[in-house]
Amino acid sequence: MIGRPQAPFAPATIDLRTVALLAFFCLVWGGAMVAIKVGLSGAPPFSAAGIRFALASLTLLLIAAARGKPLYLRYGSRRPVLLLGLLLVVQHGLFNLGINLTTASRASVFLYTQPVFVAILAHFLIADDRLDRNKLLGIGLSLIGLLVAFAERLQAHDPRVLIGDGLVLLSAICWAIQTIFQKDLLAFVEPASLIFYQMMIAAPLFFLLSMLFEPALIIALDGAIVLAFFYQGVIAAGLTFAAFAALLKRHQVSRLSSFIFLAPIFGVLLGHLLLRDPLTGYLGVGLGLVAVGIFIVNRPRGRLQLTVHG
Repeated sequence: MIGRPQAPFAPATIDLRTVALLAFFCLVWGGAMVAIKVGLSGAPPFSAAGIRFALASLTLLLIAAARGKPLYLRYGSRRPVLLLGLLLVVQHGLFNLGINLTTASRASVFLYTQPVFVAILAHFLIADDRLDRNKLLGIGLSLIGLLVAFAERLQAHDPRVLIGDGLVLLSAICWAIQTIFQKDLLAFVEPASLIFYQMMIAAPLFFLLSMLFEPALIIALDGAIVLAFFYQGVIAAGLTFAAFAALLKRHQVSRLSSFIFLAPIFGVLLGHLLLRDPLTGYLGVGLGLVAVGIFIVNRPRGRLQLTVHG
């Protein structure tokens, strides 16, 4: 399946409305990193992931019922979606285990290297999504910007933190594979259905893993923990994942993924606004490099890539 060309109706440009949506998604995902860390104070890693995806599945089911559009899979797509659901379990399992050992800031850096791996995989697996000079330069600048923005937060001497970093990096690679796989499946599966069924597969498996390997499904519960699970399950996973999949169906995966570099930087800005975390000059420089990198990735040779559609 993977490797066939994109649908011919996929637009060659990313319009400003899509740019605004992608920026909003990255803002939500930046906040989700903090919410996940808070959630882990109330539930161990596997249980926390199960709660997140159970809430996300319920959200998508309620939206589909309200819209009168059932969530269904064609017969031939069931096995690939099952495989995608299992990949989701591996990816989020690695991430939750990793962030439990490292800090939210460090996890943000390693998880959001995902666009690098997406661009490499897309070059070899998607016929019309090749790496070119613009993409190499833009993704390189964005990655450097991400490292600059978090320069003061990347020092660690605890081996457990380094293990956590490695697990989160593996999670980023799995996320990239999952994104490429999703791109292929979206040719014949509706975005909401694709996200719903992979989460429906993942949620019970995470609860099973929790019952087998963790002391309890819930460790503690208070208002902050409940709010954290609502945010990461209903808003971050339930709403934005399906909306991003809809965009993924229409655009080159490497171009869309380049915006993901914004998510951790937005997370730091939210931490400053909501929690009064300190800001440094490194963040401004990093944000500038990320923005320029995203612009270069989405700019074809000779003319501006971003267009306005009425």
